[in-house]
Amino acid sequence: MAVGLVLRLVLMPLPDPFDADLTTFWLPWMNFAGQHGLAQLYLHGEPLVNYPPFYLALLSNLGKLYGLLVPGFDYTPLQSVLIKLPAVIADLALGAMLYFAALRITSDKTANSSEPSADEPGSRLGTNPAGSSAALLAAGLWLLNPAAFYVSAYWAQVDAIHTMWMMAALLAALGRRWGWSGLLVGLALLTKLQAAIILPLLLFLAWWQSWRAVGRWIATLAGMLLAGLLTPAITGALRPVIFAYIGSVGFYPALSLNAYNPWFVLQFISTEVMGSTLRDTARVMGPITLRWVGLAVLAGYTLVVLWTLLRRWQPRSADRLRWPSASQRLDAFFAAGMLVFGFFMLATEMHERYVLPALAFLALPVALYPRRYLLPYLLLVGAILLNLLRVLPFAPIAFYAFERIPGDRVLIALANTALFVWWTLLYLRAADVSRRLPKSPAGSSNQMESVVTTPVARPGDFGSVD
Repeated sequence: MAVGLVLRLVLMPLPDPFDADLTTFWLPWMNFAGQHGLAQLYLHGEPLVNYPPFYLALLSNLGKLYGLLVPGFDYTPLQSVLIKLPAVIADLALGAMLYFAALRITSDKTANSSEPSADEPGSRLGTNPAGSSAALLAAGLWLLNPAAFYVSAYWAQVDAIHTMWMMAALLAALGRRWGWSGLLVGLALLTKLQAAIILPLLLFLAWWQSWRAVGRWIATLAGMLLAGLLTPAITGALRPVIFAYIGSVGFYPALSLNAYNPWFVLQFISTEVMGSTLRDTARVMGPITLRWVGLAVLAGYTLVVLWTLLRRWQPRSADRLRWPSASQRLDAFFAAGMLVFGFFMLATEMHERYVLPALAFLALPVALYPRRYLLPYLLLVGAILLNLLRVLPFAPIAFYAFERIPGDRVLIALANTALFVWWTLLYLRAADVSRRLPKSPAGSSNQMESVVTTPVARPGDFGSVD
């Protein structure tokens, strides 16, 4: 964690290399909100504010602090540090959550099996009773991830914040604390609407437990969202806040907003080859647009991810009292990562950084089973980093280096697509392996060794129903 923090501290004072988000949005929004408040920022801020209220509330308070330190709001490196601080703190929190999640699973594994196989947690990292090597790798895969600290500490993007809430909500669900899970995912949605991609998984987990868990999760989620909208409603800024949500889809009606995915390839062909810009509002058949095609494909992919979990975890009736086992916790992290990855690859209007939460969720199964997943993970990190650097190069020399490569953006998009197919096959292959496990004498399946072989968790190991 210390190394990850040092890397971020070096980058935090740096300004934009070009006029990017820090210069164009965060600095003017911080200055305006620091002087006039959050409500006035929504009503009269420039450029037009299209973000949910959580981070902007933080930005408003940090702006007031900066105004006390620099009354004229002249730019100093301190302002860059304050803007990036919440995302950097979220980065560190994500590293800590990954560390303790891996430690919990490996500790449970060690307690139940004295002779791990060659492909079990810690076997290639140096097995120890606490599983600290795997836990350190899990944290390191995020904290030392160049794509992660480039986005938060250099680019000043806030994706780490809603990723933190998403992971916390998933961990709460796996602890069967449904009230906390609903509250935390509500905070994620109050930070960025993109966090909605994890809602189907959390709803599935609650349903797996009981309908009562579903009700509690939905109630606390709704309560958190209403609480977050209460202040804008009181101050007269509810309309622009609601617009920040409903207007986010279609705000930039492009097939891809610098996310190098299959839609970018189609966009490139339409622009560079056919000489016309194809938008996601283009009709395919009747009222069906390319945007709806992307959403439909994403919905289908989401169903595949959840159906795969359903197949792995059967029979439900015999499993619910001991749910979740260590392998099921890994399944949930794997599924969360694939949902985010699918969102980035299959929906239109994607920005380059929307894939970032996938790297956080996938870090856990990668750290526990590096022989199986480390290579595709490192390749994915490399492809995403190239995508980020191509959009916001750290220096002009990097920009010119990319420009000298013919079709560089299409090549990155094809690499991302190939990696998406590979990761999807890895996810589905784990399901096929678990379905071929031998049946117990009683006729029911053994506990699903879905990502890898892990023991059944003891009742109560993961907390009680909240």
